[in-house]
Amino acid sequence: MIENKNMSKKKFYEIKPSFRGKLLGNFYKIISEIKNEQDAKNFLKDLLTPGESIMIAYRVEIAQMLLIGFGYADIQKKLKVSAGTVNNVNKWLCSGFGGYMKELKKAKNQKQRRQVMPTTEWGKLKKKYPAHFLVFNLLDEIKK
Repeated sequence: MIENKNMSKKKFYEIKPSFRGKLLGNFYKIISEIKNEQDAKNFLKDLLTPGESIMIAYRVEIAQMLLIGFGYADIQKKLKVSAGTVNNVNKWLCSGFGGYMKELKKAKNQKQRRQVMPTTEWGKLKKKYPAHFLVFNLLDEIKK
């Protein structure tokens, strides 16, 4: 990989809005044209450092866990991340541009979608408080 030693870290607000729009527009266009998982993997491995890749993967994992119903403390303990990180992901998930939610809803099949995103309030409560609904959850597992 070629490394540009002259390229300093750029701050979002220091770049002129018109130029920033062109840069980001080009970046989004390139990403939208990636057609398969292997191409996406190769592109991102070339584009991101291993640390950046891991941090993005952590954000996705946190978002998935929040959607399943894990609490902040459980996520912090399991992934060894700060409450601030979990909170930021939750903010982006709930009040961002909808990208997180849209992509995470694209489960491989309907069964996975139901496991990740319960469709009813009852289902959401059962996922959020599994100990309180232990009998109901056991019955649901037996029915499968």
